[in-house]
Amino acid sequence: MKLLPSCREVRERLTDYSEGSLTFRERASMGLHLLLCSACAAFYRGLRALPGVARLLLSPEDPPPAEASRALQDALRRIRSRPR
Repeated sequence: MKLLPSCREVRERLTDYSEGSLTFRERASMGLHLLLCSACAAFYRGLRALPGVARLLLSPEDPPPAEASRALQDALRRIRSRPR
């Protein structure tokens, strides 16, 4: 890797950079590029934010309020207690 990699090279290696799997020299040159290039820095910030966004989007919804659960249980009890 050159002293200052191109934007394309940086974007291709950002995952490796995030995971710490680059050599010291590669990491330093990537870090320098990210300091100097606002577009790649923004792309990297977006990449780092993805796991948190995914957790928010894929997390289960909030549980229903307690009164809703009680009302549902009461309704089920009334249905089950009806004569057939």
